[in-house]
Amino acid sequence: MGKKLVTFTIILTSLLILNIKTDTATAQVTGVIVDPSLIEFHTNATGQQFTIAVKIVNVVNLYGFDIQFKWDTKYLEYVSRSVRVPKDDYPDGVLYKPILPIKDVVNTTAGTYWIAIASTWPAPTFNGSGTAFTMTFRVKYHPVQPEPDATITLELYSTELAAYGGNPIPHYRQNGKVILYALPAPAQKHDIAVLSVNPLKTVVGQGYTMQTNVTVTNQGDFTETFNVTLYAKTTTIETKQVTLISGASAALTFTWNTIGFAYGNYTIWAYAYPIQGETDTADNNMTSTIQVHVGVPGDVSGKISGKYDGLVNMYDIVYVINLFLTTPNSHNWNPNADINNDGMVNMKDIYIPINNFLKKEV
Repeated sequence: MGKKLVTFTIILTSLLILNIKTDTATAQVTGVIVDPSLIEFHTNATGQQFTIAVKIVNVVNLYGFDIQFKWDTKYLEYVSRSVRVPKDDYPDGVLYKPILPIKDVVNTTAGTYWIAIASTWPAPTFNGSGTAFTMTFRVKYHPVQPEPDATITLELYSTELAAYGGNPIPHYRQNGKVILYALPAPAQKHDIAVLSVNPLKTVVGQGYTMQTNVTVTNQGDFTETFNVTLYAKTTTIETKQVTLISGASAALTFTWNTIGFAYGNYTIWAYAYPIQGETDTADNNMTSTIQVHVGVPGDVSGKISGKYDGLVNMYDIVYVINLFLTTPNSHNWNPNADINNDGMVNMKDIYIPINNFLKKEV
């Protein structure tokens, strides 16, 4: 009899111990969590959107919650939210109807969200796990080396869960984390370019001068000093040196003296000599869409007004007289009529077609 009692006691004790261990193993702790808990971006995420969910998990007898949440506005921009209450309307949500909304405020400047909702009688209590809300963000800035990686906490900085009757429900918090791995710094480069070539005349008298404006730019990351040459066909007109800081542009004015140039049409183009380390040289030269004609001095018009015809005659004299005293500020300014290129159509220009009257290109 004594041995049977001892055996029974041992069995009972073992069952009790097993039961305790089973209860401990299956017990679940209530929590408020951000899901997913970790989001990582290894490549440039600027402009990309992502969505997280704030969930209440393993809860018993829930009748209300008050959650305050924040993020870093340097890196993340609020896009939208979706409140998943009540569960009657959202199968993945929490709480049952009827509900009492208490707080639902987003502060996009501070990067905070405050939401508080409670069920009211005769709603049943909520048990289990569900989503309180989801929130979508857009990455507004991704760090670049030598900046460090950006580790952004999606922080549940205040959470309260209430049971039916108002008693608090103990719980843990699990914040979320977003890591933006700093991108490799772009390789620095040497790069210059010619942006435009603009001859200021379409006709120039043989032996006279004219200007051409050339715009160049520094598209690289270093201050550069380089030479720019203007050509008429294959003949050098003039070379200028310019120094530009990174991102800067400059307008250069070249003067073409046409002494020694034959009558005819000339293609005008500019070339920026490559600098040390430059690999993109395709844009170092540019050809003007405007051809310049070297003709008889004073031949600036013809039967078609303002179009040279290879002969100096009364059309030219009348054309220049009609533009008498005009300057670059005049509404009817035509630089072709400023034959001697002194910035004004005056008597000196009128005398030129008179002195060359009936002279033609040969």
